Amino acid sequence: MPVPSLRSLAPTRVVDEVKVRLVHPLLHAAATAAVGVARSTLRWAYIGPDDGRHLGFAGFGERSMIQQPHSTLLGVGRIAIGTDTLISAGASLAAVPEQGHRGTSPVIEIGSRVWAAPGLSVVAHRRVEIGDDVWLGPGVHLLDADHDPSDPTVPIGLRMKPARPVRIGNGSWLGTGVVVLPGVTIGDHVTVGANSVVCDDLPSYTVAVGSPARVVHRLRGAPPAVAEVLVDP
Repeated sequence: MPVPSLRSLAPTRVVDEVKVRLVHPLLHAAATAAVGVARSTLRWAYIGPDDGRHLGFAGFGERSMIQQPHSTLLGVGRIAIGTDTLISAGASLAAVPEQGHRGTSPVIEIGSRVWAAPGLSVVAHRRVEIGDDVWLGPGVHLLDADHDPSDPTVPIGLRMKPARPVRIGNGSWLGTGVVVLPGVTIGDHVTVGANSVVCDDLPSYTVAVGSPARVVHRLRGAPPAVAEVLVDP
């Protein structure tokens, strides 16, 4: 195969240099400006109470909003949101009642004055309840059902265990990347450290960290009825 001469390569090099020095910066500047406009526009785009009622949410309190762009909204008729709640962009809320589930009450219920950082994911087949004044860090995942690996002849993804309700108590804080598994109840005023996996119930007025999450501290000044059942590590 003949080797191209340096002379034949020269025009290509000139074109490439023009692209790098002139075209690419222009495209970069145009794209950056477009992204800036899009971001500014999205600041004004959100799902509010009027939109929530139009979309058919089970409840959507005053002054609450789901920022755009959201990731997924499924089963909005079984999702209720309290007042003054902010759910940041990238949220995924999926309320999909399991087969045989009776009743029409909300499957996902988010309280008032809740603040959820970007990337909240809630998947509920029976019930996931988030109390009032709860703060959720980026990328928190809450789910009330899991897959069933007990039958080796069936792909795990095709079998589900029965759903078990999840509850996050009032005034609690879940750090970045926390995962709460089915059947867990987190009490009131609980702090869960970043990237913890909560497999078991956590009592009120405690701090828990780890995978699986374990109580490492209890808050002083907890109500006596609560303090009696807490033991310092």
